Amino acid sequence: IPKESEANLKTTWKIYKSQWKTFLALTGFLILAYVIYIIIDTILSLVGLAPLMFSNYQYDEYVTTGAFIASLIIRTPIYLIYSVITALLSVLFVVIPALYFKNQEIITWKVPYKVLKKNFKRYLLAGILYSFFLGLGFLFCIIPGIVISFIGPAFINKIACSDMPIFKAFTSSFQAVFKSPNALSYIGMQILAALIYVIATLCSCGIGSIITLPMLSIYSQHLAYNKGIIN
Repeated sequence: IPKESEANLKTTWKIYKSQWKTFLALTGFLILAYVIYIIIDTILSLVGLAPLMFSNYQYDEYVTTGAFIASLIIRTPIYLIYSVITALLSVLFVVIPALYFKNQEIITWKVPYKVLKKNFKRYLLAGILYSFFLGLGFLFCIIPGIVISFIGPAFINKIACSDMPIFKAFTSSFQAVFKSPNALSYIGMQILAALIYVIATLCSCGIGSIITLPMLSIYSQHLAYNKGIIN
């Protein structure tokens, strides 16, 4: 489907059907990462709590406290590693349709991981930059964070589909969105799509996100091309 075509439910569904295996594989990797993290975290938690369960003497409180603190120290970097992995995998939900519209071809399940491996540092630094400003935006009266969230699709597209420097991609995404004559309609349609996603996901007890999240990502990229946000 050409990127110039109209972004609507019909075209979004058609694109999703052509690449559902790629999105399903990505969902599977996210679930696998979560399961592995939970297993490791549970084992380390039990190691930290074991002295508490088997201690019979008051002086052992020092031992048990030390074991618990050591468990927390070990678990923290593991959580950070897990957070980075899931964040990078999650961004691929947007990268897949971005590559699809750029290359005008079906993106097979191996392609996103090859791209991520090749540009790991770029994706990591871009994620840190975006997360920092997004968090800072929500910290200051929430509204700036909401504003920054609207540039997400354009920013990810520039990171995935161009060699533009990371910070320039970030600032130019602001200009692309908020200086566009179609800015209001673009933002309005993004909000509407997000609401539909949330309602559909909640009504399906979260299971529907296996389909609704990829469709939201596809629609966001397609809409950005339609409105001239990405060119």
